Amino acid sequence: MNTTITIGDALLILVGVCAAVLLIYLIRAVRHLIPALKALSKILEDTQVVTGMISHASKGVEDTVMSISESSADMAEFIKENQSSFKALVSLVNALVAIKKLFS
Repeated sequence: MNTTITIGDALLILVGVCAAVLLIYLIRAVRHLIPALKALSKILEDTQVVTGMISHASKGVEDTVMSISESSADMAEFIKENQSSFKALVSLVNALVAIKKLFS
């Protein structure tokens, strides 16, 4: 039984074999890609949790900074209003130190 293969038939067989090989490579690539995508999904979920925690903590830090800012502004105003009292207190302390030096 002699059958002749034409060039067109040979090209079709070659294209079919190449398509089959390409399909096998694609299936293997997808099979290896699925665990990587699962790991990436887990990493993204962990990142989302950590980002939420950091966001919550940064809000607390922001509140603390605002509180400290208000407190320091109040303290500066208190010192400014009572500057003469502080000068008198410093003078009193300096006088006590001078008296102590006299008796030492």
